[in-house]
Amino acid sequence: MASVTMASIAPAGLVAPLARDVSSKGVTSGARSVFVNSRARTVCSASSSSADETIVQTAGKFATALALAAIVGGDMVVPEARADVAGLTPCKESKGFAKREKQEIKKLESRLKLYAPDSAPALAINATIEKTRRRFAFYGNEGLLCGTDGLPHLIVDGDQAHLGEFVYPGLVFLYIAGWIGWVGRAYLIDVRMSKKPTEKEIIIDVPLALKIMSKGLTWPIAALGELRNGKLVEKSSNITVSPR
Repeated sequence: MASVTMASIAPAGLVAPLARDVSSKGVTSGARSVFVNSRARTVCSASSSSADETIVQTAGKFATALALAAIVGGDMVVPEARADVAGLTPCKESKGFAKREKQEIKKLESRLKLYAPDSAPALAINATIEKTRRRFAFYGNEGLLCGTDGLPHLIVDGDQAHLGEFVYPGLVFLYIAGWIGWVGRAYLIDVRMSKKPTEKEIIIDVPLALKIMSKGLTWPIAALGELRNGKLVEKSSNITVSPR
C-alpha cells in the first residue's frame, strides 16, 4: 500500500503551522527535559552541600567536647593551693595565724614581767605560754585552714581531707549524747518498778546508775534491738492527747 502523508491530504496552508507546532513542542519538551535535569542536578548539589555542613558541624561539636574534656581534666589535676577551699590557706603558711601567735605570747610575756620568776603566778603564766605554743603548733601541723583573720576555719562539707575537723568529733558527740540519754531513760524505766520511784528520781541510786551506765556503752546495739522488738517507741494508745 502507498503511504499517505499529511502533505498530500491537508492543504499546504495547514502543513506549515502543524510543522511549526510540532517543532515548537519538540523544543519545549527538550527545554523541559533540560530544566528538569538541571533542577535535579541542583538538588543533588544542595543535598551534598548540606551533608558537608552536617559533617562540619559534627566535627565542630566533637572538637568542642574534646576541648571541654581537656579543660575539666586540667582543672581536676590542680596543685594543693587550689585544691582546698577558696580564700583559705594552711595555717602553717598564714601570716595572720603567725601574727596572732606572736601577739598572744607577747601579752603573756608582758604579764610575766610583773611577777617574780619563782612565784606561783609566774609559773602559771609560763605554763600558759607553753600551752599556747603547743596549741598553735598543733593547728599548723594538723593541716587546718586559716582565713585572712588568722583564725582556723572548720570545713564541714564532708571533704575527706578534713573529716577530722568536724565529722569525727561530731560522731563522738552524738555517741556521748546518745549514751547519756539512753542511760537516763533506762534508769527511769528501772526505778518505775520500785516502791518509791519519785524518791529515786530525786535521790539517785548510785549503784543502780553505775550498773546502767556500764551497760549503756553499747547503746546503739541495744537501741537497734528494741527498735526491732517494738519496745523503743511507746504505742500511740498509751499516749494521752488533750481534747481539741
